[in-house]
Amino acid sequence: MNKFLVVVFLTLLIWAWAFMSKATERSFVGTLAVSPSMDPGLLVTFSQDDNSIPQTEISLKSLNFEGAPSKLSDLQKRYALPLDDPDVERLNFYYDPAERTGGPLNILDYLQNDIKIQELALALKSCIPSQVTVNIEQLEETELPVQCVNKDNAPLKASADPATVKIYVRKGYPVESATVVLTPQLIEAAQKQPVSVTPYVELGVAGIKRKAANPVQITLKTEEQLKPNAFKTQKPIGIIMSELLQSKYKVTILNDSEIRDTTTIFASDEAYRAYLDVTYPILIEIKESDVNLPQIPPKKIIYNFPPEYVRSGEIRLDDTRIARTANIKIEQINPSPTP
Repeated sequence: MNKFLVVVFLTLLIWAWAFMSKATERSFVGTLAVSPSMDPGLLVTFSQDDNSIPQTEISLKSLNFEGAPSKLSDLQKRYALPLDDPDVERLNFYYDPAERTGGPLNILDYLQNDIKIQELALALKSCIPSQVTVNIEQLEETELPVQCVNKDNAPLKASADPATVKIYVRKGYPVESATVVLTPQLIEAAQKQPVSVTPYVELGVAGIKRKAANPVQITLKTEEQLKPNAFKTQKPIGIIMSELLQSKYKVTILNDSEIRDTTTIFASDEAYRAYLDVTYPILIEIKESDVNLPQIPPKKIIYNFPPEYVRSGEIRLDDTRIARTANIKIEQINPSPTP
């Protein structure tokens, strides 16, 4: 009886081993991207056909693996894990152009030699797409001045140390400066002490950027560096109102001379000169709801500072003083006759 049970157990074990070792197939998706650790002096992109836009990453829509069911099942479990799981398996592969000249690339051949495929202990039988064209362009290193901008790409008045950086650019592609972008938090910090930021250039292909090898120290003008200016104007005061209101109502400023009288504006020399050139340095906004009020409350004075200097922090009012307001009267241009 015991001998019979041993034979049955061995038979079942052989069947299980045969089932588990029988090769099966399963398909996954992944990516092929340009290696982030490649030579920064090279610009590498992929093109899938003559009319496609060059890109630095292509989707591998079907990676067909063959192997033992246990190996495929293990891969499927790790592939399905959340992205933040340390054991997750992403079938993301990287192309390194070292010792290659570009041109047609057989993706299947390339991936079959990848160390990740070998570690999976599975056979990669096919993939889609099966071929891609690799474009390799040699860049040239040049020295460029550093330009500082905010997150809206508006120039900031800043000093960089060093003022120029060596950086890779495309031959013949117009690039005048290396850029550093300051967030609002960095702008505030740079007004107190230098901040470290790495400049970059746009290469004009697939959104690719090249960074300088080292960061620079950026310093912005502090408010203490802005000069106080005694501002007084005889220029016209601008009234902001809709076309409908303009056709029906006229606005009278009751304290016109008070509004124009001297006030203190802190600004750099350049920003203050630009403000003096503004056609309407002072504005008052009239809303449609104002015309129906029995008594119009004082209106806020808008100092029409050039926006580029506002963004760079080079011009502001003296906020230690009480803000001025305009007392106005709104009258109909052609009032209806009283019956």
